[in-house]
Amino acid sequence: MFYDLNLPVSAPPGSALAAQEQLETRKRVELLVHLGYQAVAYNHEVTGKISNNHVDPITKLDLPGVNLKQYSRLTLVVDDASQNYGLNTGNPAIASYDIIAVQPTTEKLFLAACQTLDVDIISLDMSARLPFNLKFSTVGSAVERGIYFELCYSGAIRDTSARRNLISNAQDLIRVTRGKNIILTSQAMRAMELRGPYDIVNFGTLLGLNQAVAKDCLSSHCRAVVMHAESRRNTTRTVISVDPVSSLAESEQWKLGAKRKQPDPSESTRKKKTKKPSSSTPSSSK
Repeated sequence: MFYDLNLPVSAPPGSALAAQEQLETRKRVELLVHLGYQAVAYNHEVTGKISNNHVDPITKLDLPGVNLKQYSRLTLVVDDASQNYGLNTGNPAIASYDIIAVQPTTEKLFLAACQTLDVDIISLDMSARLPFNLKFSTVGSAVERGIYFELCYSGAIRDTSARRNLISNAQDLIRVTRGKNIILTSQAMRAMELRGPYDIVNFGTLLGLNQAVAKDCLSSHCRAVVMHAESRRNTTRTVISVDPVSSLAESEQWKLGAKRKQPDPSESTRKKKTKKPSSSTPSSSK
């Protein structure tokens, strides 16, 4: 199952541009279905702190007879470390989207995105030179938290300079992640910028991924993003308690899997109290 988790939309509902954008979106979606994709995410990008009266502009298409999963996505471009961006499920504006992505613009914000922000995707503008270096430790924190990094391929189609930057930045990202937790998306503004899944797999091998991993970046990795987003929305806070195995009742021993007999304290006590055999002294004959 192939995914494209970045199909940009921006026009607010009811605006003059909404009808035109809806028509263009339908063209892109129909082409994606024709190319073999089975899931798509409509992406709305917001720069700075999201307002309390924010209205989700995404309208999922009515596609009778088409087996296509549709998701809504918000990408928040963060540019001020002192701002509280409210990236939590308690924020109604955030909760209205299926997938949450963040695009940090400084190294400090990138560190926060990897270590603390409650998001599903970290997106970087790979078509331009990155303002900071990617480090193993920072990126590794995001990988451990189940967050995925996004590589968008449409920039390589639009501009030669953007293509060079994209390839260079992508190779750095693949080096520090070792190919883990990466998704490939289109970010296509027009239908002519879309490519088939296996064309993108070949592009992934050009970036340094092997063919199997490049395919995963369009399929299983994207599915993991959707599952991570669902878990984030449905889980507010969890507490884990750990009890020793010895606390299990006899009727609950099956939870251990294999049969494990618990040591009997009275038996060990009896062993300690066992007397040592007395040594007999042989009698000497005269």
